[in-house]
Amino acid sequence: MAGNAPIVVGVDGSAGATTAVTWAAHTAALHRAPLLLLHVVDVVADYGPGSTEPLTATDYDRLAEHGRWLLDSATARAEEAAADLGGVEVRVELVQSPATPTLLARSEGARMIAVGTRDRGSLRRALLGSVSSALARRAHCPVAVIREGADLSAAVRTRPVIVGVDGTAVSEPAIELALSEASVRGVDLVAVHVWTGVELPADYGFDPADTETDMNYVLAESLAGWQERFPEVTIHREVVKDRPERYLRERSETAQLLVVGSRGRGGFSSMLFGSTSQSLVLSADCPLLVGHED
Repeated sequence: MAGNAPIVVGVDGSAGATTAVTWAAHTAALHRAPLLLLHVVDVVADYGPGSTEPLTATDYDRLAEHGRWLLDSATARAEEAAADLGGVEVRVELVQSPATPTLLARSEGARMIAVGTRDRGSLRRALLGSVSSALARRAHCPVAVIREGADLSAAVRTRPVIVGVDGTAVSEPAIELALSEASVRGVDLVAVHVWTGVELPADYGFDPADTETDMNYVLAESLAGWQERFPEVTIHREVVKDRPERYLRERSETAQLLVVGSRGRGGFSSMLFGSTSQSLVLSADCPLLVGHED
């Protein structure tokens, strides 16, 4: 999304969200976009639907005060993260409402929305629980999922952006998104096509070399025209026979950003964008960026 659309990041004080703030602030500065820090007071998520004691006005005041403190801390972190790029415009918002609908609503006017996850484990409840998966499936803008403890150092920022390509229309927004990110970061793009298949006996006339040639053609077709639109980005191609989730998770260890696509705002679909994307939300070593087919 062009114009003055912000990058939105969920703030809840967790280590995952703190890492997400750092990544989102740096990314916003690269795009010269504003950063919106959003804290959601979700009473049901925090205290559970079975809570017998209603919260008082004083309780809500304390929750709001804590939220403002979290936003102040996140603002300081964001400004520090963007300082070497000339700074970033930081906006803050505190709302009392269910987390998932609030973040989905903010995604309609956003350039990107970012959330954090726990390190190598289950997603945090509230902002970092089912919300991450819901956003990845249903958001109206790209969704960045940043693992707690992800390495965001200057050395890692020299690594390439990697995009998963499956040869369908789902890949188109992911390729464009990945090229845009590679461009602003000044790094190469690696386009990866991971294919699976049962090798048939020679009696069936199956030639693995022919299939690999076909897969290279699929990747070449998917990338046709993109180099001309992004001449400043060097594009590398990889065609690999493997399980997509295994290979892309392993490949994420050598990337600064992994980009995949999803079909519309429904469930993930196709070889690379079905259970693979869900798995990568939980396991990718580097930040994961999910683009959506309109």
